[in-house]
Parts: sequence; C-alpha cells; structure tokens
Amino acid sequence: MRGSLLLLSALLLLESTDGNGYDQLSQHDTDIIDKAIKAANEGHGKTKHLDFDSILTVNYDKRMFNVLLKPTTCDRTEPFVHRKECKIQNKAKPQVSCVDCRGEMTCFLLREQEKIKQTVHKCLHLRSHIAGDGTGITLAK
Repeated sequence: MRGSLLLLSALLLLESTDGNGYDQLSQHDTDIIDKAIKAANEGHGKTKHLDFDSILTVNYDKRMFNVLLKPTTCDRTEPFVHRKECKIQNKAKPQVSCVDCRGEMTCFLLREQEKIKQTVHKCLHLRSHIAGDGTGITLAK
C-alpha cells in the first residue's frame, strides 16, 4: 500500500511540471507562463501555436523562471494563451526557452543554449535592490 501511495505521489509530481500540469500551477506561475507563450509566439512562432511544455528552472528568491515551449497540433492564432485542446509535438521545431528575470521576458530558440545559460546566470547573480536608507531599518513615525 505504501509503495502505491509513493508511486502515485511521484506521478502527480511529474504531471505538475509538464504541459498537462498547467492547471495545477499557481496563478503567479501561470501568469509568467502566459507571458512566455505570448512572447514565444510573437518572436518565434511560425505556423503552429507554441505552448507550455515544462518548467526548466525556477528561483523564486531571485525572481527567475525558465520555461520550455514547443509547437502544438493547433495552428498559430491570436490570442497567444495556453490552449488545453492543443497537443504538444515533442520533436517539432521551433522549441523555445523563455526566461523571465524580475519581470523581463527573454525568449531564445532551444538550440541557443549558450544564450539561455548566460541569461539564467546573469539573472541569478543580479543583486536585489531594496529601496531604503541603506540601514535596513525602518522606523515607525
């Protein structure tokens, strides 16, 4: 029985990170993914709709989110949003990696691995800017 529960938990975890798990993601995550879908289709979409396939990397502390988008069976039409009825075509091109760094979306073809790595690295090493007087102390007035 414990083995069955463990297997079921693992399957649910895997499903939550692929295109079929879009509906299980938080509103924050789906907002970023929708932004990526729009950017990828506008910049790299050809005849087929590009849609969410999986989350590649996330660092919530650094506000970095990297997703993979792939062509689907659906034709490319606006609005560019997640479309449940479209099936991902795993081997079709173009495949696009979109990196959201602190609200700024950048998308590259998946074959541009060096550019993707540089963008992720740069985002993860940006310092957070917090407004204040530099002391880190806020005084009540």
